[in-house]
Amino acid sequence: MRYSIDENKKLATVYCSHADQESAKQQQTLKEFIAACRARKIFVCVFNSGDGDLLENTKELLAYNYQNAVTRVSKPRSRDDGAR
Repeated sequence: MRYSIDENKKLATVYCSHADQESAKQQQTLKEFIAACRARKIFVCVFNSGDGDLLENTKELLAYNYQNAVTRVSKPRSRDDGAR
């Protein structure tokens, strides 16, 4: 397990391998790390290793995000949104 903390951004990142994800000891260490960060008001982002093909999953994610962004942009906004 690798982790880093950016005190200026109040952000901690944790990278967990498959072995880390399966180890009860590592998971307990992770829970304690997250609790310590929360006490210091530091946001924690945990990245877990996946099982799929990275290139194919990335292509699918980009295509999905592109389609949703285009859909959101093309929808007209209502004039009656409560703000004046």
